[in-house]
Amino acid sequence: MHRFGSVKEYIASKPAGVRVVLERVRRAIRKAVPGTEEGLSYQIPVYKLNGVPVLYFAGWKAHYSLYPVSDGLVAAFARELAPYKRSKGTLRLPLSEPVPERLIERIARFRARQLTTRGRAKGSRQGPVAELERVRRMTAMLPGVSEKLSHGMPSFFIEKDKGVFASFVDNHHEDGGLAVWLPVREGLQALMIQDAPGTYFKPPYVGASGWVGILLNQIRDDALQIHLRQAWELVTRKMKRRPWR
Repeated sequence: MHRFGSVKEYIASKPAGVRVVLERVRRAIRKAVPGTEEGLSYQIPVYKLNGVPVLYFAGWKAHYSLYPVSDGLVAAFARELAPYKRSKGTLRLPLSEPVPERLIERIARFRARQLTTRGRAKGSRQGPVAELERVRRMTAMLPGVSEKLSHGMPSFFIEKDKGVFASFVDNHHEDGGLAVWLPVREGLQALMIQDAPGTYFKPPYVGASGWVGILLNQIRDDALQIHLRQAWELVTRKMKRRPWR
């Protein structure tokens, strides 16, 4: 599969008619939220605020897609979205129809507002952008740490692209939560969850490998800092034991 180096390359790879549509989508998002960072994730365009995805788009044979499309967004734009197909948090718009640029602008602004208010609405002291900055501030205190998007999540490595020890998770599967997933020592996962089920949980995918999820609105800075440092130390030790290093 061809790997694109930029959004421009992605759009240029499409047929002429699709390119025109995607450029209009791109323009609408950038106009609505001018402070977004443009990039690629999963080899499709993404627009982020302080590392948190606002919107993705992708072009296909007969339609183009926007996502994530949450239940809250669907409710807010129920009348406007009624003509379009939706599936698994994705909005599908036909290439054969005019691009609804005003609607896309409004959706982008709505998503940007969600990122800064959803956490507070659910009792969190901060929204996603502020919570991610909180995690970044703490991981920056650890030696050699680097960050990049991995599987759509801002993730932290003990060194550049090697040894992930924490991932910031925003609204996974539309659960509305803000969390950090990180590894813990063998046997600790079940004990932590049993002791404080309102704070700790078994995350999908990585939970089977001994990782634990931590709800950020339920943990103090000092405790979170300890968990992050212990995760960094755990992964560092494992990396050093590998024979190829």
